[in-house]
This record gives sequence, structure tokens and C-alpha cells, in this order.
Amino acid sequence: MTVNLFVKLPITHPGTTGGKDFGRSGANLLWALSGTGGPSLLIHTWIAFSLVIGAIALFVQSLPSGGRRWRWASGIAALLTLRALFNGMSFMDCNKEFNPAIMAGCRLIVVTTLAVPLVRTRTTVAAESEIATDG
Repeated sequence: MTVNLFVKLPITHPGTTGGKDFGRSGANLLWALSGTGGPSLLIHTWIAFSLVIGAIALFVQSLPSGGRRWRWASGIAALLTLRALFNGMSFMDCNKEFNPAIMAGCRLIVVTTLAVPLVRTRTTVAAESEIATDG
């Protein structure tokens, strides 16, 4: 949010000129990671990478033992987190105002997608423990 509201990206920076769309993303990414875009952009970029790595790790971990609910939820979460990352890179390329809205929408769907099996799992565990204590 801080980056979206308070950081004004320069009109020209590495990656704004040259190839088409995602062809410039590598230069943009290196520029953002270098800290030249400011501390807020640097932190935002590292958080984005952490979220992507975490979402992929959750999906990989859910494959052998997570159950069907967690496999679907974590798979959707991983794909939408990657989508948000690509929209951030596209925002750096083109500076279109709809990209942050798409990133926020992806994040909202990810949180909802992961909350549903979490709540259902806890409800199921609580019901099973109640049955075990009654029986």
C-alpha cells in the first residue's frame, strides 16, 4: 500500500525503454532490488518474492500430505501470487493504473482461498475432538 500511495516511480528508469512488456521486466526487477527506487520499493519487492516463495512452498508441501482441500487452495494461491508478481513487473514496465488493482484483487482471492480450508479444517478437528470426548 505504501508503494502504491506514496511512491512516485520516475518516468524513465531501467526497463522503461527497449523491448516489449515482459522483455523489460528483468531490468526493472534488478533496478527495484538495487534500492535505487527507494526503500519502500525495495521492501515491497522483497515481500513480493517472499510471498511467491512461500506460496510455492505451501503448494509443494500440500501435495503429498495436505489433502484435496489444501492442494486446491494452495495451488490456486500459488498461481494467483505469481499473477500478482507478474502484474507488479508489468506495472514497472508500463506504469498502467490497473496493475495495482489486479495485484490487490489477486491477494484478496489468495487470502480468501487459504482461509476457507483453514476454517474448515479447524471446524472438523474441533468436531472430531468433541465426539472423542463425548464418546
